[in-house]
Amino acid sequence: MRILHTADWHLGKIVNDFSMLDDQRHYLMDLIETLKEKNIDAIIMAGDLYDRALPPKEAVALANRTLTRMVKELGVPVFVIAGNHDSNERIEYAADLLAESRLYIEGTMKEVIRKVPFQGTNFYLLPFADHVFVRETLKDDSIKNMEDAVRAQLATVKATMNPDEVNILIAHGYVIQSGNDTSEPSDSERPLSIGTSEYVDVSLFEDFDYVALGHLHKAQKVKNDKVRYSGSILKYSKSETPHQKQTSIVTIEKGKLEIEPLRINPLRDMRTIRSTFSELMKGQSDDYLFFELEDTEYVLDAMNQLRRRYPHAMGLEYVSRRETESVALQHNREDLQQLSYPDLFKDFYEQYRAIELDESGQKIVADVFAALERKD
Repeated sequence: MRILHTADWHLGKIVNDFSMLDDQRHYLMDLIETLKEKNIDAIIMAGDLYDRALPPKEAVALANRTLTRMVKELGVPVFVIAGNHDSNERIEYAADLLAESRLYIEGTMKEVIRKVPFQGTNFYLLPFADHVFVRETLKDDSIKNMEDAVRAQLATVKATMNPDEVNILIAHGYVIQSGNDTSEPSDSERPLSIGTSEYVDVSLFEDFDYVALGHLHKAQKVKNDKVRYSGSILKYSKSETPHQKQTSIVTIEKGKLEIEPLRINPLRDMRTIRSTFSELMKGQSDDYLFFELEDTEYVLDAMNQLRRRYPHAMGLEYVSRRETESVALQHNREDLQQLSYPDLFKDFYEQYRAIELDESGQKIVADVFAALERKD
């Protein structure tokens, strides 16, 4: 069986005041056309269909068009679960009716995980649910965190699962390998809970032949290829600019698993560029860009000037100042208390201007503070 594993569409996403809907529409329509040549048997969408619980009507329309085309034009079943950005109840509106067309949407957590058999493969749909909600639903006071919640939900599945069949779990959360966490989160991912209570150990999923995950925006495996994040379809933050976005085509049979990355060119890339202002003004691009200026002096109205050549400029920072401030933060409170007023001013000046205060400047500052002390 060949399965497309995708997740984290975040339809309706706005990044730094730019709507990503046109980019999302371009990506998804191209994805459907590409899949017509890939002979897939099923599609998984592992959560965060929308970016927020009340998505704009344009995002809902795009979801409707995309899922309808997938079911009708590709002729395959589509499995969708709610992520932590989705409204669990709203996303599964008319789910029973849609299931008759082989569009399976699971929004709310149930006492028993939904199982959908298809061509000898069992798909288990586990939508995101906070551990407090799981504890109340299962009436199990021993559930204290997300790992407890997932363990409790999977208990019934593991007790009844046929190990001779192909069993696939679709889930949304933060899965790690204890003692060797190499997972890479991004700035645009909303925390699932406070502190480390959101983490779920990968060992809970060993009985499954494949676990299709959503939540982390970088495509990556957890321990091995049996447990994977497909990543988001587009870049949604500066921290994601180094990512190579992809979805995964999973070819699976009992005891055999192959992963084929599938990349779709975006309408616009999202990149970080480090250079001086004068060099940047020689170029132009329609991509989403974050600028890291190497200039040591502030450039008047820099962002507006850059946007004349880069209309989708998203952010700007002066890296020399950032690096200077990073060094300055190494001063602890005791160090600062031991500094004289002229030295404190010198530190402030050098952080703000990103240049050293020369000897003549230091003398002027020392004279000013000396005069102030005499007045006191």
